[in-house]
Amino acid sequence: MRQILVSVFSMVIPLIVIKYCSKELWGSFVSLLLFSLLALQIINWGNKEYLLRQFSFAPGAIVPAFSKNLLTRLPLVLLFSIIGVFFFPIHFGFWIFLWLIGRFFNHAVESLIVYEKKFKASVYIEIVSFAFWVISLFLMKNTADLYSILIFYSLYQFIKGILYVFEFRKFICFTGIQVDYSYYKSALGFFLLSVFGFFTSKSDVYVIEYFSDENTTANYQVLNSLLVFIMSTSVFIYTPFIKNIYRNNEAVVRKIRMLISLSGLFIVPTALIAVKYIVQFYLSLQLSWSEYLLCFLYVFPSFVYGIRIIELFRKKQEKKVIVYLMICAIGNTLVSALLLLSGYGIAGALSGGVFSQLLALCLFTNPITAIFKLNQSQTQPKTQSPS
Repeated sequence: MRQILVSVFSMVIPLIVIKYCSKELWGSFVSLLLFSLLALQIINWGNKEYLLRQFSFAPGAIVPAFSKNLLTRLPLVLLFSIIGVFFFPIHFGFWIFLWLIGRFFNHAVESLIVYEKKFKASVYIEIVSFAFWVISLFLMKNTADLYSILIFYSLYQFIKGILYVFEFRKFICFTGIQVDYSYYKSALGFFLLSVFGFFTSKSDVYVIEYFSDENTTANYQVLNSLLVFIMSTSVFIYTPFIKNIYRNNEAVVRKIRMLISLSGLFIVPTALIAVKYIVQFYLSLQLSWSEYLLCFLYVFPSFVYGIRIIELFRKKQEKKVIVYLMICAIGNTLVSALLLLSGYGIAGALSGGVFSQLLALCLFTNPITAIFKLNQSQTQPKTQSPS
């Protein structure tokens, strides 16, 4: 419920800005949003997965492990705050810093939230900080511009980050702690998985922001957020069964695969009906049936290949996952750019995402190999066991 709440808040934010202000204003803000998302992918550097593994191996050393990780990654916040000044007006710099430091604290405690099961406290923090954002936006709805949106959104992220730090303050102690540069090498695998997974589902948004106007960018960013949220429901389904997958229970794994694939055939069309009314009401956007078919093909493959990624993790084949995700991210970028330059607009960006997802489906499920093995098993003569 906590994860769903966080995802819903992320989806609702652009809808609120569009409703209270304008679609063009949100389209202008997307450039800042995409910069922060990319910066945070690097700032986080796989810390959640890395720390969860560290906590599991050494539960008695959580405080020094967490504090060292926090101190080691902190300079990256300063670095990207400075970089932000070169891409945006100089007076945006301080607010970009507040935005990044708030998100830095937020992401930093993700491992503690999961490990310590502080889900209820996290829900309260998310609700309180989100309420601040909504009230602020409501009060300035008639006078809002890009700078004021940046100010209050940065304060929203900063307040949320500070509340998380206060909640987990007992885990922070810098006494005797030094920066550990070897962390970047140790967590490189987790970092690459996160980055390429991010670009697999977001490359098309970056491409359309670069080539299109503010109105189209706003439309597609909201649509992409809705589609990615639907994709994430597959993760909500199989998360309770991860321990069975890691325990190599093949019978359970096969049942989970079938369950999630079949559930996708029901969940995705149902969710797309809701998407249809959301984009019509908030964006005044009419998509064709062919574009909704592209939306289905954008989302459904993740319900089929998601479990395969966990299985590769179980077999310690993370490098294979990294290579596959890198190929998909490159494919998404190239196809989206080519179709957008050819004048296909939103349909072109969706097609780039569809190409990426279908490519991921083929790479992770290996249908050709599976068919070959099936034919091979059927052609092999059966041997009778002695009576």
